[in-house]
Amino acid sequence: MVAQRDDWLSVEDFLALDRESLDQNYEYIDGYVYALAGGSGNHGLIMSNTHAIIHHHLKGSPCATLTEMTLKIQGACFLPDVMVTCDERDIEENKTYMEFPKLVIEVLSPSTERGDRGRKFLRYIDCPSIQEYVLISQNVMLVEVFARKGLEWGYRKYICGENVELRSIGFIFPIEEIYERVILPPQKPFLRSPRQT
Repeated sequence: MVAQRDDWLSVEDFLALDRESLDQNYEYIDGYVYALAGGSGNHGLIMSNTHAIIHHHLKGSPCATLTEMTLKIQGACFLPDVMVTCDERDIEENKTYMEFPKLVIEVLSPSTERGDRGRKFLRYIDCPSIQEYVLISQNVMLVEVFARKGLEWGYRKYICGENVELRSIGFIFPIEEIYERVILPPQKPFLRSPRQT
């Protein structure tokens, strides 16, 4: 997020603005609207790859995979990079927003990571329909999965060479499929501090 608009809006007012297809993407939190920064090439590729493999997996199921669709929850409207909903209320009513996703995925970027791990995370884990929240790094091959386990949330991470498991949709796939054609920055070697003498 890069900028906040100072005029207070209701959720209904924001959703009416959202339907006008503004040339800028916005999110809404507790009455205030925030402009979103544009994504990088890596961000776009990771989002596209993730959507494609999940969409293919869910083909023929009652679930739908959506990209950059408004998610309305608890006084906020977010634009997750990828969502999966299996709730007929989201799919059949042809709304401009979703309310009952079971899986939410965000591709991390420098301008959004703090919010994705902070206030968005807190809103997402309070949404009863969300079973998994996934964070994907665009600087290193790393996928983090937060999964609901009854009243608590568990955490798993996946790195290069591992298979990512999304239990909410019964899907296991190599992490490399998310990063197809993505050029990751070189990783700096771990440097030991000089010994004290």
